[in-house]
Amino acid sequence: MFEILSIIFLALMAEIVDSSIGMMYGTLLCPLLISAGCDPPLVIPSVLISQALGGAIATIQHHKYRNAYFKGLSKDTKVVLAIVIPGLFACLIAVFVALSIPKYILKTYIGLLVIAMGFLCIRPYTYRFAWWKMYSIGILSAFNKAFTGGGFGPITSTGKILGGLSPRVSVATTTYAEVPICLISAFTWLVALHGNIDWTFPLYLSVGAFIGGLIGPYITSKTESEKMKKLVGLSAVILGIWTLLKVFI
Repeated sequence: MFEILSIIFLALMAEIVDSSIGMMYGTLLCPLLISAGCDPPLVIPSVLISQALGGAIATIQHHKYRNAYFKGLSKDTKVVLAIVIPGLFACLIAVFVALSIPKYILKTYIGLLVIAMGFLCIRPYTYRFAWWKMYSIGILSAFNKAFTGGGFGPITSTGKILGGLSPRVSVATTTYAEVPICLISAFTWLVALHGNIDWTFPLYLSVGAFIGGLIGPYITSKTESEKMKKLVGLSAVILGIWTLLKVFI
């Protein structure tokens, strides 16, 4: 019973953080569960499934608290599509590549990239919006997500701020975009594994993610825009350094 409650609690805290600043659910949860002795082919699809649920709930909450506007084909909805559509193709490729290429190579690359983007967010500059930036971010971040179970939020949230979006919209659209990306990535993993996983594991994670998705967007709505930008940037830098430490230590 303690193990079940621990899994639910970890997913709850990870989703609160993820849905409030746009990153860290899979990037934190996957290594924690794997280091605890869980099998990676079980952890990654389970994290993806639970994050899809938590992200769906958080998206509704982000719209409710006006962190972004997702009714119809609003600009915020189009940003999500610009991330998701090219990202879906990257997901299909990434899962099968993940089964044959050493992960330390991609993790090193993700760590360095996230640190650089985080520092750019912290710097007091204003960046111009461009659709080509959204497409590029979608491909890059989705590949990372399907490959390792993490790496989507840090790149997408920081990238969209650098692309000219407000921090709140960046976080909210990242949360929304993660839902289909997680679903297609999880489906591809399940196909590759022939559906052979313990389904109670993603169920426990989903309970925690569901509750966390209700809380995180409220935190976003109460945080000042400039503070949010710096918080996202600082979180990305810390997360990038932690990713590199896990590779080399």
